[in-house]
Amino acid sequence: MQIEILNSAKDVINKNLKGKNIVVIDVLRATSVMVTAFKNGAQSIFPFENIDDTKQAYYLNNNGLLAGERKGLKIEGFHFGNSPLDFTPEKIDGKNIFMTTSNGTRAIKNAKGYDNLYIASYLNLSAVANILLKDEKDTVILCAGTDDEFSLDDALCAGMIVNKISEQIKIQTNDATLSLQILANLSNNIKTTLENSKHYSYLKSIGYENDLEYCIQKDICNVVPFYKNGVIKYI
Repeated sequence: MQIEILNSAKDVINKNLKGKNIVVIDVLRATSVMVTAFKNGAQSIFPFENIDDTKQAYYLNNNGLLAGERKGLKIEGFHFGNSPLDFTPEKIDGKNIFMTTSNGTRAIKNAKGYDNLYIASYLNLSAVANILLKDEKDTVILCAGTDDEFSLDDALCAGMIVNKISEQIKIQTNDATLSLQILANLSNNIKTTLENSKHYSYLKSIGYENDLEYCIQKDICNVVPFYKNGVIKYI
């Protein structure tokens, strides 16, 4: 099984994914929101790159909610921003969510030609690793990054997923992926590893420290969202 980690949403553009699985990670915070939303009863999530397309799809739906952020902040007029703590069962059970974020939903939309697309975060990393082990297909792990740049929060999660797989089967990787495996092995505490990183520090500075504490929890649920034909459902 060959596994490659990509650093940002732009890196998957024109990438040959034929016959491969792809895993999208945006732990701070889009993929953490997606996992949490399904854990708490959401019916479907529709990801979009831009705000206007998100609104247009929402207006055509009678059972929908708008969710999204720009620069980490809730978009004006939307029901939710990008805080997973807001996606409670009382608010979202049985609902369709129309979502746009700066990095995560764009990463999903950038990927083309894969066999399966799964959504990962620290919250469900073992569940995702188990799905990939069961499929036994070559895999590309796409870190959404931040504004098309490497983001340590996503990369560390990706390294942890690869390590979980490598504990079970023999894998092939490149040096970039190997370096993130080594990082993951050396990281005894996610918060300590990330607390001085750019995106983590930014979200803390704008008041989302509780979100950060939530998003860095490992394996608190077994939900594995997957994207197909324009919509995210879950296993």
